[in-house]
Amino acid sequence: MVNVKTLLIVVFLSLFVSFTGQASVTKLQASIDRNPVMEREPFVLKIEADGSVNTNDLDLSLLNKTTFRVGRTATGSQTQLINGSLSRSTTWSVQLVADSAGKHIIPPFEINGVKSEPITVTVVKASQQGTSRNESIYIENTIQPQKVYVQQSIKLTTKLFISPQVELQSGRLSEPSLEDAIIKQHGKDKDATEIINGIRYRVIERVYTITPQSSGNFKIQSPRFDGDVTNRNSRRSSFSSFIQSKPVAAEGQSFEVEVLPIPADYQGSWLPSDLVQLNEEWQPDTDTVEVGEPITRTFTLTALNVSEEQLPEIKTNYPDGFNIYPDKSETHSVVRNNALVSQRVSSEAIVANQPGTYTLPEITVNWFNAKIRRQQTATLPAKTIKVVPSSSGIAAVVAPQSQSIQSNDDCACAESSEPSEDVNQLNNNVQVSSGVNIGSLYLSKLSTIVLISLGWLGFIITLALYIRLIKQNKRTAHTVSTNGQPQQNSDFNIQELKRACLSHQTHQAHSLILQWAKVHKPEVKNFNQFQQYISAELREAIVDLERFKYSPQSTENSASWNGEKLWAAIKMERKVQSKARNKPSSLPPLNPS
Repeated sequence: MVNVKTLLIVVFLSLFVSFTGQASVTKLQASIDRNPVMEREPFVLKIEADGSVNTNDLDLSLLNKTTFRVGRTATGSQTQLINGSLSRSTTWSVQLVADSAGKHIIPPFEINGVKSEPITVTVVKASQQGTSRNESIYIENTIQPQKVYVQQSIKLTTKLFISPQVELQSGRLSEPSLEDAIIKQHGKDKDATEIINGIRYRVIERVYTITPQSSGNFKIQSPRFDGDVTNRNSRRSSFSSFIQSKPVAAEGQSFEVEVLPIPADYQGSWLPSDLVQLNEEWQPDTDTVEVGEPITRTFTLTALNVSEEQLPEIKTNYPDGFNIYPDKSETHSVVRNNALVSQRVSSEAIVANQPGTYTLPEITVNWFNAKIRRQQTATLPAKTIKVVPSSSGIAAVVAPQSQSIQSNDDCACAESSEPSEDVNQLNNNVQVSSGVNIGSLYLSKLSTIVLISLGWLGFIITLALYIRLIKQNKRTAHTVSTNGQPQQNSDFNIQELKRACLSHQTHQAHSLILQWAKVHKPEVKNFNQFQQYISAELREAIVDLERFKYSPQSTENSASWNGEKLWAAIKMERKVQSKARNKPSSLPPLNPS
């Protein structure tokens, strides 16, 4: 039970402290937690005043004029009652780092005419890599390589070692710094343990890529750790139950790097790397296609030790007779086997609109081999494709589900968080494999079975719809218009086309627009010629429909395509054609009565 007398004393002292204001300072003492210290090893400067003063009364800006790098500052105050004697103190704790060996001076400080003594700090050379470490918290850095070209990536691996004797309360690891460079952390921190000198340290590993944007000689500053640990040796106030802590810091080795400029004789988009490979995939993989049949062509550009943002877009060139619908490319990168692997995956749908034999030109990507310091070229050879007439009339209509399944397979590699190629093959300059394995073969066979089943189902549905359409067209052909004359078959079953447009059914609308074109202009032999006889608005709406239909992400019931624009253009086209048919002739009658 608390003694009443003691409680009264505490209350009296609290009131006394609150009314007496700030006590005068009679002593100002400065000290450091170790001496000597090593290069780039953080240490703590502690300044203590024997009174309660405003922490802003101490001018710490004097440290900015010294050879030390100044870190964060923590302040505190303490009141103690020992044997009836009341004492108060105010402390400042400042982190300092010396970058070079030698003798360094911490200047004296002053508060209300009371000065502290200057401190001479002895800074010794840092221990070499591989020597024994006795610090409770320290950082080790490794870098690869130290000589690069502009926009070639440097890999920096940082390890933070924490001794088990340290009770870490909080901490933060900053990023490295380099003038005019892009710095990115790759992956998540790895938390492991290592035994050093018989002590099991906790090790936190972090990987950075540093991409210089200008040439010259630069210095990469190490990441810095700042934290708070439990101070086991500190004395606690008789009236305080809080755990006291002290700040700690650690900083690793910095590195000098040489960044070379772009060679004057280099041509093309600048791409410095240790190895670059360009691959492609065709779906379906065939050299003979029908008019109107979409083909998905996927490009994969892979490069070592270069950031994903540096990879150029693949530029293609096709002869006349092809419509191209490119999809948005995606990039990603990952660190594997001490190398940064970056990829750009892009795809496009190709639709041939004229029969014939075509040669697609080769595709090249220039890059600079940083190992042998010479320009090289990644090449896809030319490809010959034979286009035959469509077996279904104007243009082939692809089964929607089949197109959707294939498109999802094409995009799987772009959504992957890691490149599909193995880095060991890349480092040995071996052609990248297609990544086929037992699981993929099984999935391929399963997909084939599913596609065949869907194809038969689609054929049955199409046949039923075709029979129904024939019956409806026969009924339409015998209907009578308001003036008593037989109605022309040019309108065929326009309501189905309207429903397909307004319900945003991409493939159904495209199929019906082909039928409408054949009925509307029967003298025209193919769909491209038909588009020459319609308005610019309708032609633009049809192009939008085809662009989405042949996109790898297209599905039958997707609402991404808006068919209202197409239907509005069709209505306007029919209205214009109707006015043209009903317009009286300006010629006089041939046989006037």
